[in-house]
Amino acid sequence: MADITVVNTKITTLNAIQVLTQTASDEGGAGVAQNFVYTPTGKDNKVCFVFYNKVAFTIIATIAAGDGVFGDAANALTVPATAAATTVVQIETGKYMQSDGTIVIAFDPGNNAKILTADHALTVGVLELI
Repeated sequence: MADITVVNTKITTLNAIQVLTQTASDEGGAGVAQNFVYTPTGKDNKVCFVFYNKVAFTIIATIAAGDGVFGDAANALTVPATAAATTVVQIETGKYMQSDGTIVIAFDPGNNAKILTADHALTVGVLELI
């Protein structure tokens, strides 16, 4: 399973339009998962991960367990089987932070043998309010 770094979108200005930066999957294997790795730039806070899925097949998104004092268990979420859907999840960074300061979400197309790049056209963005 290959890792890819998520580029975050920092919301630094109120009442201003900003472009959401999305990081595209580069995993081209059928049914193969990929880790998206995000490094928060501010203090522990809440962030929103935004996912785009092109096809009507689900993807399991598992947020890795946090390994700090306040860490939570891994959290498996289902990205819905809705074609051309953009979905979002909000998390508390401190609950899922790894010892290296990152947050890792694995996206697994599961048994549907779809490809994250060619079929799902999976992209992941993150909104960090500062």
